[in-house]
Amino acid sequence: MDFESTVTRIYEAAADPDLWPLILHDLGELVDAAGGIILTRRADAWTGWRCSDLMNSRTTDAWMAPGGGAARTQATARLIAFDRAGFVADNEGFSEQEWLEDSVMSEWCGPLGLHHCAATVIPVPTGDLVLVQLNRRAGKPPFDRADIARLDAFRPHLARAGLLAARWRLERLRAAAQALAIIGLPAAVLDAGGRVLAANELIEAMRPHIAWLPKDRIALIDPAADGMLRRAFAGVTYPAAASARSFPSKGAAGDPAVVHLIPISGAARELFGGGLSLLTVTAVATPAAPDAALIQGLFDLTPAEARVARAVTQRKTVEDIASEFDVSKETVRTQIKSLLAKTGCARQLDLAMLLAQTTQGQPRQTRLSESSRADLNVGR
Repeated sequence: MDFESTVTRIYEAAADPDLWPLILHDLGELVDAAGGIILTRRADAWTGWRCSDLMNSRTTDAWMAPGGGAARTQATARLIAFDRAGFVADNEGFSEQEWLEDSVMSEWCGPLGLHHCAATVIPVPTGDLVLVQLNRRAGKPPFDRADIARLDAFRPHLARAGLLAARWRLERLRAAAQALAIIGLPAAVLDAGGRVLAANELIEAMRPHIAWLPKDRIALIDPAADGMLRRAFAGVTYPAAASARSFPSKGAAGDPAVVHLIPISGAARELFGGGLSLLTVTAVATPAAPDAALIQGLFDLTPAEARVARAVTQRKTVEDIASEFDVSKETVRTQIKSLLAKTGCARQLDLAMLLAQTTQGQPRQTRLSESSRADLNVGR
């Protein structure tokens, strides 16, 4: 394995997560490991992961799922307790019996034919925790000091790549908030704990409905609606979450609005995508369908997909759309499936709720929270 080439790929992976399986394979070959995984955690919930071929399995998906073994393992807590800027072998934190009984072995690595591991945790200033783990096949000896030293040579580069990836993610979130302002949607991007990462001026202007709390947090003025919002956060911590939550809310003067909390990503393999949500608050008014060109530019749709998306916001059925555009119903269903994937919505109703409420006027600028702006400026 060429050291410089692997380091180069590590930094490239900050922008292209599809490179992580190859990097983990190369690191594994360096220390006779059969597989590896990189995971991210936010607000005490695992939010995304990439792994080499051996670990890319239903066993891994089940272990990472809500209520799975990842919620019960002691390995992460013990690894964090070492407070070491480097890799740690399993036999440094566990006795052999403890390791075999922990869910990381009994429910995940063991069924995959793996045993000993070496892992490191990397705190990221944005609030994410990155974990890199490599495992040897059953029957192989534990990782020794020489193995740990080889892996530690790459650890600073892994840490910098994780930091870059998290910050670039924040830049994309800011761009998303700006784009939503173009079509008149008051929007804020939140993490799983309710912290505002990016917000546009349209949602800042909705102070009769929203309260801005210390530490970049947000709440709804309506106590009942705020309770529903808090409960909805629990549904977006897991990366496979894809269902939007919508509920009514009243402002300080009793004026009605509809709140939408929409998971930004349903892709478990996007390292920094899970556990984030888009909050929009729209005053109840006569809905107007957004311009098809705006929809197309915002979500990178084809012209046909944009027309269908606009028709969906008008509550038209598949049959109506097929008749209007003189295409088959199957073509319309295919286009709807594609545009739902591109917009991150789970159902046609979610898409309609996301785009139906628009306002007139000039595009507004967006504001990042103070802490998020500081995060983005560091290390440029």
